[in-house]
Amino acid sequence: MKTIIIGGGAAGMMTAALLDFNKENVLLEKNERMGKKLYITGKGRCNLTNAAVGEEFMENIVSNKKFFYSAFNGFNNYDMYAFLEEKGLRLKIERGERVFPESDRAQDVIETLERCARAKGAAIYKNAEVKEILFEDLDADREKTLHGRKVKGVRLSDDTVMAADNVVVATGGLSYPTTGSTGDGYRFARAAGHSVSKCYPSLVSFKVKEDFCAQMAGLSLKNVRVRIEKDHNRLYSGFGEMLFTHTGVSGPLILTASALCGIKAENSTLHIDLKPALDENAVDARLRRDFEENPAKSLKNVLRGLLPASMLPVFEKRLGFNCDVNAASVKKEQRDIITALLKNFELVITGLGGYNEAVVTKGGVNVKEIDPKTMESKLVKGLYIIGELLDLDALTGGFNLQIAWSSAAACARAINKKQKEGNKKMTYQIAIDGPAGAGKSTIAKAVAKKMGWIYADTGAMYRAIALYFINNGIASDEEAKINACVDDIGISIAFDEEGKQRVILNGEDVSGKIRTEEVSAMTSKISVYPRVREKLVNLQRELAKAQSLVMDGRDIGTTVLPDATLKVYLTASVEERARRRYLEYVEKGEKADIEEIKADIAERDYRDMHREISPLKQAEDAVLVDSSDMSIDEVIEKLIELFNGKKA
Repeated sequence: MKTIIIGGGAAGMMTAALLDFNKENVLLEKNERMGKKLYITGKGRCNLTNAAVGEEFMENIVSNKKFFYSAFNGFNNYDMYAFLEEKGLRLKIERGERVFPESDRAQDVIETLERCARAKGAAIYKNAEVKEILFEDLDADREKTLHGRKVKGVRLSDDTVMAADNVVVATGGLSYPTTGSTGDGYRFARAAGHSVSKCYPSLVSFKVKEDFCAQMAGLSLKNVRVRIEKDHNRLYSGFGEMLFTHTGVSGPLILTASALCGIKAENSTLHIDLKPALDENAVDARLRRDFEENPAKSLKNVLRGLLPASMLPVFEKRLGFNCDVNAASVKKEQRDIITALLKNFELVITGLGGYNEAVVTKGGVNVKEIDPKTMESKLVKGLYIIGELLDLDALTGGFNLQIAWSSAAACARAINKKQKEGNKKMTYQIAIDGPAGAGKSTIAKAVAKKMGWIYADTGAMYRAIALYFINNGIASDEEAKINACVDDIGISIAFDEEGKQRVILNGEDVSGKIRTEEVSAMTSKISVYPRVREKLVNLQRELAKAQSLVMDGRDIGTTVLPDATLKVYLTASVEERARRRYLEYVEKGEKADIEEIKADIAERDYRDMHREISPLKQAEDAVLVDSSDMSIDEVIEKLIELFNGKKA
């Protein structure tokens, strides 16, 4: 089963990272690098989620909260926290329960997700723009489903067609268009028959009518209260921090207001209470006291104690009277005007800031047309729409990125379930164990080729992880260091057109670098460590889920693939194995002593059978095949015969 993910942003990378291993999966990113928008979030620090608990978290979801419950319950903020920490990315919680990487580098989040995606076998193509999603009609009599169509692939901008069973649209909305968010996903959704509500910027500044804001640009006001009113109705009220821009106002309070009010804020009035801790009487009392204590000072100088310096010229102008007079000469009527302006500094909101500054897009694909448990379209089978594309948004503080993570996880779970169901019907495994020199690799490769399957070279996987330790200066006896960095190692397996295995180490094809003596020596030493074996056993199991294969070793049937379709214990007498190796040396023109070879094989057998971890032994349900008196072709035919009998 092949899945194509359109978009290498937060939601797209997360989907690829959570999908089960599958070398057929593809992630297409139209930019030259992954996570462009993620890179600038949190001013480059990446506020990746929020640590608010349960309902407290959900209170920050603005649109279609009910739709989001299922995805959030399936993969919540603490699941995301644990996921990244398990992958080696240390996190921290700051004011407002905002979660950041300890490094304060958004790039570290991107690299972690991309590494995880590659480790799951996904082929990542950059500068790959999708022009359209391809569909085909379903046979109504055959498919008992509400879906009218299903996806069959995508067409790229260069007209390349890529087939797929599933297509995940994770292109992002319209915010920050310079990062590639140009609304492609909405076009794809409409082409699939989905309705898309009106979209507009959210978590964005307000533009105001008054041009004097430019004089105060950059001024931040803390501990103020604002309210927004329109036609005698209150649209928003909040307490906190805001700031002035060249065209209006922004800051945490304003961003929240933009999310809650949206376009309704246009042509409304913004009321700013500069002294929210004091009522009008208390403000007047404060003014009288200041004037009495500083009678000879000018009103302007007295006001400096109440207002930021950059705001003072604007405030004076709005008062409408001379502020150069002595404080002692200020009349009650003037004092009342000052009090009123301190308690109600008004601005007229004319509109929202643009998408170029918006944190997120409000509006999007109608969630009634999406399954909330799986993110699959209710209109097109195999089409998944996730992240910012949905009519689903939240307040600032890491909540919107959690929408991306949770919706991606729901999508990945659904696809994984489909893949597992398909694997049960379609994939088979032959596990070959046995002592050294029994011809396991030769037979395994030949059987795989004859069956048209994959031969999984498990030794190459161990060699790749050994190469990582060598390249990073980690010695074979530094078990603590090895254990600490195992999760940082991304190993995946790909296959070329001839079916040959290629070993990918953290995105690099190292197939040609792992056959050195240095790597061989390191491999034999680090393969005994439990953490190393655990990682590679999991990789081998994931590989076996994705396609039919033949795998050989000493614990494949007992440990790695205990549920393999066929388990074979391939052996031969010590004398026969020694004879075969002796002939190999002779053919190479090398001298050899057959008695020494016998002794070496017997010693190796004893060592392998008495290992503390995963010793060599025949699985209870394995078929014993003694090849002492059999040719290679006879052994191959025997294994195929055994498999066909098991399959039947």
